[in-house]
Amino acid sequence: MMDDDISRRPRLLIPDNSPLSLLSMAGREALDCLFVPGVDVWITDMVQIEATRDPDPGDDQRTDQRRTIAEWFDENRHRVSVIETAVGREYSKAMTNWTMGGSHPDLKPDWADRGDYSLFDILKAAETIVEDSEAVVLLVDDRRARAALRQSEDLNLDILSTRAFIAMLEDEFGMENADDLWQIIEIGAGVNEHGKSRVPDPLPEDPIYVRKP
Repeated sequence: MMDDDISRRPRLLIPDNSPLSLLSMAGREALDCLFVPGVDVWITDMVQIEATRDPDPGDDQRTDQRRTIAEWFDENRHRVSVIETAVGREYSKAMTNWTMGGSHPDLKPDWADRGDYSLFDILKAAETIVEDSEAVVLLVDDRRARAALRQSEDLNLDILSTRAFIAMLEDEFGMENADDLWQIIEIGAGVNEHGKSRVPDPLPEDPIYVRKP
């Protein structure tokens, strides 16, 4: 059991890969913005895996971006806590077996069935953090995950998109020119084949406050 001084602290939980992916588009320093609020940063193992793994054929091939995130994880391993999930354990075990078996490309474990990992794991990670924290903020852009979290009757937490988090850094923490980050991210993300920006659209309700009845 952890000492109360360690366990009962405000925490930022990232159970969705989008925040890391978006921030990394603005460079290595942008990822450090996660530490600006001065709270513990927790990330699920599936987010860490998804953000840093070698892409499969047909995946987003931005290897420089993945390398930036991997280096950030390595440099901040003492500042970022990783939550283990069932899906993460299964994938890590499958990759270990594949490597020990000779790493044949045709036998590589498929990420497709794991990338959109279960909402149950997101809820479980949130529950774990809520139990040990005095306040919890989740950084989530995925709409399905946000919908599942706000339906929970057992959690007290705040949900922010990456865009709202960046705005908060300037409005509440006095980080100068934080809003410029979003413009840099939009430029880095570029546009899709229809000429539409690849960054998520603004969410109608943000932040979302989830409270026990």
